[in-house]
Order: sequence, then structure tokens, then C-alpha cells
Amino acid sequence: MSDESTNTSLLHGRNFVAIGKIIFETPGFPWNIPHTHFIVNRTASGLFEATNLELILDSVGKTVKEVADTLSRLTANYIMEIMFKRRGHDELIEVMDTGVMEDYWREYRKIEANLSRSKEDLSHNLDRHWVTAIKETMDENFKEIIYEIAKQDAENLYNALRDKIPKGLSVSFEIKTVETLAA
Repeated sequence: MSDESTNTSLLHGRNFVAIGKIIFETPGFPWNIPHTHFIVNRTASGLFEATNLELILDSVGKTVKEVADTLSRLTANYIMEIMFKRRGHDELIEVMDTGVMEDYWREYRKIEANLSRSKEDLSHNLDRHWVTAIKETMDENFKEIIYEIAKQDAENLYNALRDKIPKGLSVSFEIKTVETLAA
């Protein structure tokens, strides 16, 4: 039996309607967890079935959001079990080191490529969210830095002028903060 006929029989009747990534953030730990990917199938009964491609986990629900939510929690619980109660990354690598989901991966890649036609693919969409978040953080930090420098420069100017001004003369100055200039 050829690989192509095996592929067809394994995925026969599948109606893939969504793909996604599960992103782990582990700020309190000295290690990371790689992103995992999932694909969602709409079953003949109208339910949705999400499958984690790296960990071969499944969830079923009434909506795409529900199955993605359930699969995310299931994936997180499974990974925490491996990391804290079992053999950690060694076991994680063993679980992920299989070609059993290659037919699903093929479908995932095709969906991702089709989504890229209209700039809706996950990779770029997630990258855009990260870039936007980083830019917003940088903009806020830059505003604070500029404000602090301007404030310090204004205080230095005031102190320098105050010592040079004869008694009885008042000095005023105007400061515009970054927020005023940006508005």
C-alpha cells in the first residue's frame, strides 16, 4: 500500500476547519516549552475535534473556541505532568519524536499556506501581535525616558538661570511633555 493511499484512508471524511498554536510562557522557570500546534476537524455529527499534533492529544466540543480552550488546558496539564512528575524534557522529546501525525501535519501546512494568501496565516499573525506588543512597550518606555530627560534638563536649566538672575526678577519657562507633543 502506498503512502498516498494510507494518507487518504487515515484522513478520509475529515473536514478540517481551523488550525492553531498553543504558546507556553514560563517566566518563573529556567526552561521553555516549545509551541505546539493543533488542527480542528468538524465531525459528521457537527461537533468539533481538536488534535495537538506534537503530543497527540484530542478534545471534543460544540465550538472551535471550546475545543481549542479544552485542548489548551489538556496540553498544559499534560506538559506540567511530564515536567514536574516525570522525566521532563527527555520525555517531552520522546513524545514529540514520532512521525505518526505526519498526515495531519500535511493538512496543517496546506491550511497555513492557504491562509497566507490573504495574510491570515498563524505565523505572521502571531508575529504581528508580538511586534505590536513590543512596539507599544517600547513606545511607553521611550516616552518615560524622554520625559525624565526633559524634566531633568528643565530642572538644570532652571537652577542655572536662578543663580544668574538678580534679586527681584522672576523667571518663567514652559515645558511641553511628550504626551502634549504627540497629541
